[in-house]
Amino acid sequence: MNFAIACDLEGIGGVVGSPGEGLHQTSRQYAFAAAQAVREINAAAGALFDNGADRVYVWDNHNGSLNLDYMELDKRVDIIAGVGEKHRWPGLEGRNISGVLLIGYHPMAETYAGVLSHTCSSTTYQYLKMNRRSMGEIEIDAISAARLLKAPVIFVASDDKGVAQAKEALPWAGSVVTKKALGRNLAILKHPSRVVDEIYSEVSGAVKNMDRMELYDIMDPVEVEMRFLRLEDAEKLNNSKTKGAELVDPYTVRFTARSFLELY
Repeated sequence: MNFAIACDLEGIGGVVGSPGEGLHQTSRQYAFAAAQAVREINAAAGALFDNGADRVYVWDNHNGSLNLDYMELDKRVDIIAGVGEKHRWPGLEGRNISGVLLIGYHPMAETYAGVLSHTCSSTTYQYLKMNRRSMGEIEIDAISAARLLKAPVIFVASDDKGVAQAKEALPWAGSVVTKKALGRNLAILKHPSRVVDEIYSEVSGAVKNMDRMELYDIMDPVEVEMRFLRLEDAEKLNNSKTKGAELVDPYTVRFTARSFLELY
């Protein structure tokens, strides 16, 4: 069995970020978030190997990649790092991936009081809808895994609102709540060491229940509706060469993509 772990940082245990900024290299919690992410990844990878995994890939995908101390990762894993990929889950097509895991993921943009909630960019979108359903990075990477790898999401770690979002789309997947969100930069934090222990336990259980896992996908063509935070971004997309783009209101653009893979 081969598995892939995708790692973002906003949903990592112990992380709330700072008001008015994302979680980038100059943020007060960035170094802690990157170090705790390694601990959570190692717990998940250890559980996978202890339950029969042959190979585990780690995709470092937060904010342009290059976030983790690779020397501190379990030496049995292979690491996907860098930018410039055509699709999500770069380099993993054709590698017989049995399942994927989402660690450190966050709620979608329109989630009220979710810790560092956003979709793809915290400075760009108010929301993203596909076929009239709100989507976040949890759903986007689940669909991408289904399309590109024919692999289900088997586990998600996030704050309580991110896990609730995951359970709605992916009810079969195991999960760990890393913190209870009280606001964008406010939460009741589960002790980071307890998060690590729970990830090991829940991932072990997920692997033992592989027969229950399902692919998550949507129908093509995809009706896309993007509501932007800034007027000029909506104007730019509306004036672009995107076929069929129409301005719904000054902040919102709608168009149809022939396939999800035209988008991600």
